[in-house]
Amino acid sequence: MNDKDNKPEHAKESNPKRNWLRSWGIPLLLLISLAGSFYWVRYVYETIAGQNWVNILTVIIVGSQVNLLGLWFCFLSYFKRKTVWTTMLVLLLCGTSWAASIRDFNFDGDMNLYVSYYWDPLPKSPQKLAAGQQDEEEATEFAILPTDMPAYRGIRRDGIVEGPVLRTDWQQNPLVELWRTPVGAGYASMAVVGNSLVTIEQRDQNEAITCYDIRSGKLRWIYQYPARFFEAMGGLGPRTTPTVSQGFVVSMGAAGDVTCLDFQTGKLIWARNVLTDLKIPNVVWGMSSSPLVYENTVCINPGGPQGNGLMGLNLKDGSTIWKCEGVEQFDSVNNKNLCGYSSPMFHVIDGVKQIVIFDGHGLSGHDPTNGKQLWHYKYINGAKVNCAQPIVLENQKDVFISSSYSMGSALLNIEQSKQGKWKVNKIWHDVKIMRTKFSSPVYYQGYIYGLDEGILMCIDPKTGKKQWKKGRYGHGQVLLTHDQLLIITEDGDLAIVKADPAKFQELARQKVLPNASRVWNPHALVDGIVYVRDHLEMAAFRLR
Repeated sequence: MNDKDNKPEHAKESNPKRNWLRSWGIPLLLLISLAGSFYWVRYVYETIAGQNWVNILTVIIVGSQVNLLGLWFCFLSYFKRKTVWTTMLVLLLCGTSWAASIRDFNFDGDMNLYVSYYWDPLPKSPQKLAAGQQDEEEATEFAILPTDMPAYRGIRRDGIVEGPVLRTDWQQNPLVELWRTPVGAGYASMAVVGNSLVTIEQRDQNEAITCYDIRSGKLRWIYQYPARFFEAMGGLGPRTTPTVSQGFVVSMGAAGDVTCLDFQTGKLIWARNVLTDLKIPNVVWGMSSSPLVYENTVCINPGGPQGNGLMGLNLKDGSTIWKCEGVEQFDSVNNKNLCGYSSPMFHVIDGVKQIVIFDGHGLSGHDPTNGKQLWHYKYINGAKVNCAQPIVLENQKDVFISSSYSMGSALLNIEQSKQGKWKVNKIWHDVKIMRTKFSSPVYYQGYIYGLDEGILMCIDPKTGKKQWKKGRYGHGQVLLTHDQLLIITEDGDLAIVKADPAKFQELARQKVLPNASRVWNPHALVDGIVYVRDHLEMAAFRLR
């Protein structure tokens, strides 16, 4: 009898032939699929939705492939059960330990994750004043100079600053830091008038309007009130910039608190919460429209379910002068606030003075005396987020608007007929041009410069034609002085780019906020000195 036939039956089955698909075929196919899909989404796929959608899609693809690989390992592979359970337990313990070590996390404008751990140094505490203490300088007559920045993005809110030409020899002569100080959370810019810098920040459970000396960075006065707005994606703190006018400081907090203070002392003149007064909901990422002072009226944007939610308050006492129809249109069905995240501006369009607002529903013009809506152009993106300030061209009839979230930019022609009827015509619209997300573009000598999903772009606004697109600055902010674009990047670099439609020329660049992950705070430029801040610190640098 053959020896092979004499082997026990269990010996024949102790080493059965393994299926190649289960043993190595599935993991190999998954790894090839993972590599191919990762390469495609990161380097081939193009979308008008921006880099944030690419990052979200990357997480979905990688996550699904890794989960499938885990399912194969646990249930289909030929590894021993002991090996499987031991491996999964180790992975679970490592993941739990990593999660437990996270103190905080946030996302930038492209949905990139930034993590801080418990072993990282804690942020320094902002300056404080003892009760009743105030660092007053000798009172001077209130005046706003053409070179001051008394409001969000300057006197006209167009991002154009008067002042000296900025030097660009930063490589040979690095920027001179004048001072640096810790600040509270939030995304406000800074209003600079005279020797005072006013901003708004989060301090513990309070929003704080703070005034600093621009020469030293020393805290001069502070006014606080209970308010704390937090949203997981947007983070903690107020979002607007205080406005300085007629000897007053007017601010709007993220939860709707409108406050008027004395500019010299920080003493309270009046305060009210307009969301509470109007009994209307907040917008998803918090009140972000900076107040506009027109004559003796404080124009704010509490919002409406279809926009048209401006409101005029008396500068002296905060009483309501007028309010638009939108603030009265909330009900159980129409309960989403479309106030948007842009700020009201004063403009003359076709010879008529008006307040222009680019809210979540679109662009509109209003009579500054009573708030009446003169005209409206619907411009809604998927997220219902319009942030950028509109640009009125020289003819005072053509208005450029831009947005992200697959919306792009457009040029509108706005005219009033002899009968007094307003008409808005679209000249062009392109979903791939100037997709500004958190920043506003600037206009110089017939061309517009702005951040298109984080990359600097120059376009001809009359045709929508792209001149060039180059230079990655993230979702930072742009100012213009002379022919120089002064850009603060999302990760804390300061850069100067020549405003030239013929070609991109970066003239200088230097890190100014070293611990930054998302600098969404617009910078301020006054007399050749730039003031920068994020949610941790604020600093001043001499550029002249």
